[in-house]
Amino acid sequence: MRIGITGASGHIGNNLVRRLLQEGHQVRILVRREPDVFKGMSLETVYGDMTNENSVTDFVRGLDVVYHLAAKIFIDGRKRKEYFSQNVEGTRIILEAVRRAGIKRFIYFSSIHAYDPHPIDQPLDENRPLVLQDHYLYNRSKAITQQMVREAFENGLNGVVLNPTAILGPHDHKPSLLGQAVIRMAGGKLPGLIPGGYDWVDVRDVTEAAVKALNPGKTGEAYILSGHWHSLEDLYKAVKKELNLKKRLPVFPTWLARVGAPFLGLWSWFSGQAPLYTQGSITFLKHSNRYISHDKATRELDYHPRPFEVTVKETLAWYKEMKMI
Repeated sequence: MRIGITGASGHIGNNLVRRLLQEGHQVRILVRREPDVFKGMSLETVYGDMTNENSVTDFVRGLDVVYHLAAKIFIDGRKRKEYFSQNVEGTRIILEAVRRAGIKRFIYFSSIHAYDPHPIDQPLDENRPLVLQDHYLYNRSKAITQQMVREAFENGLNGVVLNPTAILGPHDHKPSLLGQAVIRMAGGKLPGLIPGGYDWVDVRDVTEAAVKALNPGKTGEAYILSGHWHSLEDLYKAVKKELNLKKRLPVFPTWLARVGAPFLGLWSWFSGQAPLYTQGSITFLKHSNRYISHDKATRELDYHPRPFEVTVKETLAWYKEMKMI
């Protein structure tokens, strides 16, 4: 099939590009500039921006399927309102273009953050309400865009929504924020840990589910692609064991992390690195749901996430190969 991907240079995107090429599909990507990670690959490239209607129209022309992954990921930051607008407007433009072009299948990558995590001591599945009025603009942007896509499905567009949790895995070339955290753990550059954790999932398992979602079966469905909940301390222990590290990291209480977050943000601004501990990330760690269900994806997409320890081991091996650690 002729398949288009927005956000192809991201962690999920470039894994998906590789997997679709392995399957023999023709792949077209929409990028502002061609990333080095695609050198030597047989790709069709359209240069442009997802908020530019002409670029998007050129991108979707003649395609059978579109994967929409492109989004600004932000927790806190001075550009959060700008990024919120780009996420929402970009999705609106993509939806209008795929409808005009008669695209046969539209697969939208949302996020677990589109759903209300509360109550956090009860299983979270696709029936949870979307956080359309959330205080954090990233969460709200994913909820609003998922609602927009849902309405497009109700009006005849054929496709599904995928909601991954926290991504780890190889081919993290930028690297991602979570990848930066692992790299800093491996290099002994974290001052300490904070309480809480995430549901971690392997990018290759998410990619495999995305390929299976090509099957034009059920339309209008959303599928949570979760893995396994582990604390930050669990993650560091796995990294420490795999790399035979000796350093012990303290676990700071949440109140102290909140006091220190502005200073870490200032240090990150001077150093040019993204801050790992912000008021938003501290909140998400503390209030993350430990019982995120992927039962629906397992039943309908044959989705089976690999063990957390395998993901950490193979992620570190890839970072080593790339000389990132």
